[in-house]
Amino acid sequence: MHMKKLILLLTLLTNVGFVQAQLSLAPTAVYLDQNGIGNLFVTNNSPVPQEITINFQFGYSDQDENGVLVMQYNDTTNARLFGLDSYVKAFPRTFILPPNQQQIVRLQARMPKTFADGTYFTRIKVGSSSQVADIGTADATTGISTKVNLKFEQVIVAFYKKGNVNTGLRIDRAEAKIDTGTTLTLDSWYTVTGNSPFLGRVDITIKDPSGKVVGEGKQLMAMYFTGKRRFKFNIKEVQSGRYSAEYRFVTSRQDIPDEDLVQAQPYTYKTNFTLK
Repeated sequence: MHMKKLILLLTLLTNVGFVQAQLSLAPTAVYLDQNGIGNLFVTNNSPVPQEITINFQFGYSDQDENGVLVMQYNDTTNARLFGLDSYVKAFPRTFILPPNQQQIVRLQARMPKTFADGTYFTRIKVGSSSQVADIGTADATTGISTKVNLKFEQVIVAFYKKGNVNTGLRIDRAEAKIDTGTTLTLDSWYTVTGNSPFLGRVDITIKDPSGKVVGEGKQLMAMYFTGKRRFKFNIKEVQSGRYSAEYRFVTSRQDIPDEDLVQAQPYTYKTNFTLK
């Protein structure tokens, strides 16, 4: 009887802790230059060679109804308007990366000149896999041995700014409630204006009926079209009355240089709500 092997394929999507341990990507967001060219640095931190694949898919970060971060890959309307995935290529697209080595992947986008001004984007999906030796010995009866091939996928974003780009933000409405005990939940519905995503930071301040600050928070923001964002605050002493919340959005964040971000004037939104 010939030896047969059972291949156990495990696909683990965005297991951040382990993926970052074996593979690191830089930068965290790739901005292509005016010629549509950019570089992605892929580093193998593991002790074994990794087979790397580069793919592209239009998508953007969002939140579901419960405020959980999700990736939106099914927006076909905006994919036609702002998708970069059909016009960008990676060189090389597949390669073997030895242990403790780095590979520069060149990205090149060729956009039709007839396309409107704006920021086009896509998700870069970097897959990595390494094979390990057979686990144990083959079963004498079945002739089956087991080989494990772990596959991981890490996703970052690539942007290409064409022509005159601009962005802005509008909060359409906000709702507040006490979830459990002293946890204040603030749901906010937004609309991005302009022809580019709003990437930056929001600072939020909560004041009680006496004007005392009872809650503060800062959060990095990546808002693309329309949606809802949920913010939570711990308020030690909740009393009945009319509270206020003030948002201040700015197009600045620590992980992306300001010169890469599409800039906008700071935007402030204020709202009042009653807790009973």
